[in-house]
Amino acid sequence: MKKQFPLTNAVLLTSAGLLVITAFLYFSLKKRMQSNVGDKVEIIATWKLPDVLKEISGISYLGNELMACIQDEDGVIFIYNLQNRDIEKQIVFSGKADYEAITIAEETAFVLRSDGTIFEVSDYLSGKPITTEHKTFNKQGLNFEGLAYDKPNNRLLLSLKEGSGKNFRPVYSFDLNTYNVVEDAIIKIAFSDPIFAELGKKPSPKNLRPSEITIHPKTGKIYLLEGIKPKLLILDNEGNPEELHILNRKQFRQAEGLSFGDQRDIYISNKGNGTSPNILKISLN
Repeated sequence: MKKQFPLTNAVLLTSAGLLVITAFLYFSLKKRMQSNVGDKVEIIATWKLPDVLKEISGISYLGNELMACIQDEDGVIFIYNLQNRDIEKQIVFSGKADYEAITIAEETAFVLRSDGTIFEVSDYLSGKPITTEHKTFNKQGLNFEGLAYDKPNNRLLLSLKEGSGKNFRPVYSFDLNTYNVVEDAIIKIAFSDPIFAELGKKPSPKNLRPSEITIHPKTGKIYLLEGIKPKLLILDNEGNPEELHILNRKQFRQAEGLSFGDQRDIYISNKGNGTSPNILKISLN
């Protein structure tokens, strides 16, 4: 004789079964969503860099397969040949310091120090470069890592990695007509912006700690790179977040340099961080 279960027990068993199925589907979907993170990022080419660039912190594409590189210990611009896979020139512009970014404006290179100081290196390829130092912020505790040349507006954009702004991450501008910084941020990226929802965290400064900023040469959109928890945030021309790409930490160990190539290819440089530093050419599908 089969054992009969009271109706209430049957309902409880059915409910428990449904909960188990729901939980299984949820975690399966969650796992699948996590595994798809970064699928839109394709690595096209890789360049293993020499040890002198193990602390590479900024890159700027010059054209003709040449990349200007800096590292965060010495005041030297390294011209790296992507075709020959070797450094073909070194340009000393200052002494030892924490240099974080480089951008090129015609015949002039601009290098950013972590305290916000900008080094203007005129005729940097001439063999007789002239370096001019521009102080920008006197406030303590600011940590700058990103620098971009905004040609249409004849200015530089400076992205702040840490410090300033409890609810947003600011981007500042440095006017190349007056050589003055605009102290009120021109872009404020709110930590509560819905684009960060996929990170699964509450609004926090940890949502975005940019290591580099650059501007797409055709669309004018602003790209922000983070190396701590590697990601690439794309803003429209007005500074509004449009896309967020989560990068694979195994591929982007410490992403700190970002630049566009001749064909709008995206180049990202990674510090050594226990292995060889590199430059990756990627595409976003």
